[in-house]
Amino acid sequence: MTNRATENLALLDVETQRLLATCADLQDAARPSLCEGWDVAHVLTHLARNADGLINMVLWAVDGQERAVYASDERRAADIVEGARRPLPEIVADVETTAARFREQAQQLTGPAGEALVRTRTGNTVAGHQVIAMRILEVVFHHVDLDAGYTFDDADPEWVARTLRRGVRQWEAAAGTPSLTLRPEGMAPLDLAGGGTEVEGTAGQLLLWLARGRTEGLSATVDLPQPPPWA
Repeated sequence: MTNRATENLALLDVETQRLLATCADLQDAARPSLCEGWDVAHVLTHLARNADGLINMVLWAVDGQERAVYASDERRAADIVEGARRPLPEIVADVETTAARFREQAQQLTGPAGEALVRTRTGNTVAGHQVIAMRILEVVFHHVDLDAGYTFDDADPEWVARTLRRGVRQWEAAAGTPSLTLRPEGMAPLDLAGGGTEVEGTAGQLLLWLARGRTEGLSATVDLPQPPPWA
């Protein structure tokens, strides 16, 4: 696998700045987000704690000392709930500080540490440089989840296309995949279960459906099914 750390760090810089620009204009931390059960404060707190957790993976790749991403799933959940009670300016400052800290540490993944193998929270083995791609996914997805004007169609088009194709592969691997053909604007059609009823929209609108089950802007002649949870 090619080490795309340098390229991905550049993309992460862009997407992080976009996120922080949105954060600067937020007014209501208690407003619901697109993440079921989470408000804006929960989403932002999760982003900060995610940066801390992924730093543990980076350090593992750098020095070979195994580290858990989070102390436990229970601690992770409790930290998000507790952190979401803070004033919005404090939460936003946490997001900015932890994002910068991750960025500084992740620079090391452009070297040999990028080839070291580490484990994710769910037990998957990945190369160190892939941790940067994991962070990009978190930043972009949860930026969209803030429901504050930024959509997947505002993100890097090549990244959206790759991520949409990933979503289709994930759905293909699930049981009971429906026979559909996705027709994203500007991309080749993507078939599910051999293809079938066409679903049209922008790549970002289709990704939002696969990632969050939202169908706004999509065109189809059937009621669209609920995709499986994003893996």
